[in-house]
Amino acid sequence: MCQKRLRRGFSVSQTLALRPSTIKPMKMRSINKNALLLFTTITLAAFMAPGKSFAQDKKVGFGLQATPALCWLKPDGSKSLSRDGSKVGFGYGLVFDFRFGENYSLSTGMNVVSSKSQIRYLEVDTLGIQYTHGGVEDTLYPPFGVTYSVNYIELPIHLMLKTNEIGYMTYFGQFGLATQIKTKAKGDATGVESWVDREDVGDEVKVFNMGLSIGAGFEYSLGGDTKLLVALVYNNGFSDVLKSNDLVTAKSLGLRLGIMF
Repeated sequence: MCQKRLRRGFSVSQTLALRPSTIKPMKMRSINKNALLLFTTITLAAFMAPGKSFAQDKKVGFGLQATPALCWLKPDGSKSLSRDGSKVGFGYGLVFDFRFGENYSLSTGMNVVSSKSQIRYLEVDTLGIQYTHGGVEDTLYPPFGVTYSVNYIELPIHLMLKTNEIGYMTYFGQFGLATQIKTKAKGDATGVESWVDREDVGDEVKVFNMGLSIGAGFEYSLGGDTKLLVALVYNNGFSDVLKSNDLVTAKSLGLRLGIMF
């Protein structure tokens, strides 16, 4: 009787033979699914359930912004690369302002950024540089310059410190982190005969660009909860943006213009 009951499920030896390594991946997959479900539930509940009270208490603001900017690349102590001036870039997107205090808020959002900058390759290596442009690996001989036009999806997060409203104005300072994910990279070159205008240089540009962001500005009340936002923002990139032997970081100084609701 006992043996028959064991055969319907697992025998004693089969049960003992189940090792933790066999069970653990199944448990991990279950935990990951439960964690994802819990995170999704909490997120939806946070944004949907208390949405009415948040709006009434002015705890959450949202808006639109546009940011023209001067962009440049900075080689760090390189003898083979040099900065070759600044170019104008542009970004636009959505802003979400989570106000957790009378004078404090956490600002985030999502932006589409078009960064344009240029760099010059110096004549220090007579053997040439292996460079991929237009999907073809080529040997380029310095000196020559490359202007990079790179599109990113930007996910910023800033802590904003605000004054009390003075007349119609509220002044603020902000600092935080800007993370950018590359979506497309094109390039133009000077001094390279084999180069066609706006060739694909995605193989020479890294996927991620991260930097510290600091800025200051003001909000001007237009009535009700609507405000005009103006700020000067400096992004100090600290991650390497080019696939070269030298550290090259991206910098920008932008004028942020937006409207908040």
